[in-house]
Amino acid sequence: MLSQPKFDDRALNESFYQALIERFHDTLPNSSQSQLLECRFGFAPSPTGVKTFFIVSPSLSVAEQLLVDIDQIVERVQTLMIGVGQVALCIEPQNNPVETPSSSSVCHSSPAFHPQYMMCKIFPVESYSLNLDD
Repeated sequence: MLSQPKFDDRALNESFYQALIERFHDTLPNSSQSQLLECRFGFAPSPTGVKTFFIVSPSLSVAEQLLVDIDQIVERVQTLMIGVGQVALCIEPQNNPVETPSSSSVCHSSPAFHPQYMMCKIFPVESYSLNLDD
C-alpha cells in the first residue's frame, strides 16, 4: 500500500511560489522591497501562452516607484524564475463608488488617478540560452 503524500499538489505549489516570491523580494534594492510589501503577486499564461509574473500594485504611486527599478526586477525574474517570459506591472482598480452622471466629467481635476479597470505594463524577460558546445 502506498503512503499518502503529506502535501497535496496545491499546497506544494503555494509553498513553492511563496518561497520563490520571498527570495525575489529579498534580492531587490530596499526601495523596491518596501514598495513590494504593498503588492500582490501571481503567475498566469498570456493569451499566447507566455508565462507571466504579475505584480499587482494597490496604487499608481507604488507602481511608479517600482518602475524606477524595473530593470533590476526583470533581471531578478530572469535569474530566479526560469520559464517566465514576461513581467506585468499592474495597477489594481480602486473600489470607488459609481459616479452619477452629474458628478462625472470628461476631464478629471483630481490629481489622484484611479483606474476603473486593471491596467498593466508588460516587460519582456530575455531567456538565457545555454550553449553547451563551448
